[in-house]
This record gives sequence, C-alpha cells and structure tokens, in this order.
Amino acid sequence: MPRFLPALLFVSLTGSAFSQGLVNIIDEDGHTVNGTVIHHPCNFSTDTVSLLARLNVGDSRTVNVRRYEMWPVPGTNNFFCWGVCYLPVSVGTFSSWVSDHYVDMNPGATYNNFHAYHQAQGNLSTMRYKFVWYDIANPTGPDSSWVDIDFCGLVGVGERGSQQASLNVWPSPTDGRELQFDFAVEGSAPARVVLYDMLGAAIRRSGAIVAQGRFSWTTSGLEPGVYFATLERDGKAIRTRRVVVTQ
Repeated sequence: MPRFLPALLFVSLTGSAFSQGLVNIIDEDGHTVNGTVIHHPCNFSTDTVSLLARLNVGDSRTVNVRRYEMWPVPGTNNFFCWGVCYLPVSVGTFSSWVSDHYVDMNPGATYNNFHAYHQAQGNLSTMRYKFVWYDIANPTGPDSSWVDIDFCGLVGVGERGSQQASLNVWPSPTDGRELQFDFAVEGSAPARVVLYDMLGAAIRRSGAIVAQGRFSWTTSGLEPGVYFATLERDGKAIRTRRVVVTQ
C-alpha cells in the first residue's frame, strides 16, 4: 500500500538550470533545476528531496515520472512519490521504476507531490537517481524534463573531483543528421559514451576514449524520441546530455 511521508529538504546545486521542457522542476527555494544535479547529504535514516512541478505548456497534460538508478549502492533502499508514495524497495529491485499513478496538471498550477527518498542503511557512498517527467500521451516525446539527485552527494563531490570531464552533443533535435560528440576527460583510465533510451536501456556504446576528441553516430535505426548520452568511467556516469532524435 502507498503511504505519505513528511518531506525534508536541503540541497545544493551544480550546473546550470534550464526552464525548457514539459515541466519546470523547482526546488523549495524557487530555483528551476531542470537538467541539473542536486546534491543531498545523508543526515537521517530516511533522507528526502522534495521538488515542485509546474506545467510549462499552455494546455492541461497528464504527467508521469520515471526513476532510474544511475549509481547503485548495494544495501540501500529507495522510493518516491508522484501522485502517491510507495514503500521502500532494495536497490536493484526496480532499476527503472515508473509510477503507477499519473497526475493531471493544469497550466500555471504548482504541484508539490514529488518527493525522492533514500535510505543509506549506513552506506555513505553516493547514490545517484535520475527522475524524468513526461506526458503519458507521448512518453518518448522531445519535451520531457529531468533532474539527477545525488544522495550522500556532498561525499561524492570530493570523490570525483579529479574526474574533470565534458561532453557536448549536437544537433538536438537531430532532424535526420548525424549526432556529433565532443568529449574531454582527465586521467589515464578509459571512459566511454553510452546512449540510453527513455526506458533506461543502453542502445549504443562507444569504444574506449581518453583525453579529448570527437566522434559521430548515425541516427539510422534510432526511433524518434528522447535519449540520454552519458559519459561513463568505471561504470559511473560523469556527464549526461539529453538528446532529441527526430526524422
């Protein structure tokens, strides 16, 4: 059975916020956090990030949320609220978790029913989740919105301080053109770029890359929709870019 829990919020932001997309995702200080990483320390047995959602289009939409486990930490639990709140599950139970309850959103109205929960169970390694808001009438449409949340994230910043990296992907939307990738990574350990679809499935993987450079992928074989290009090293995401494929 779903249950409702109180929300506690303490976040710090990295990256730039963008108001584009189906939904504006807003922290409780009023900052738009679309396309950013929110870092949340582990303070309690259950840690919470609460966000507001405001429809960014002129007509009513039915909106749902999908959660991905990006950096799984064994032994931890997690759950979230959208429409209703779910009971905790162990990491790996749902690597991709779609809410069973949609929210009918009206233009201009702000909804405060999104909460992300993490139970560290004594493990203070950084656990990253990606949350995606999308129109259920077009679940892979180009107007989806997303945010990453790092729990125990203030620990993770120091751990990854030496992994300076950049990733740029264009054009987006593609309009039938090839995807171009510019990358730069520090250190000698190889990295790679992985392209994920909206269901969290890895569609393509690059070969090992080091230093900096550029490569391209044809969009042939890719269905129109939203994808996430992720620069990864040692199985951890370093940079993520949203890509819209159109034909």
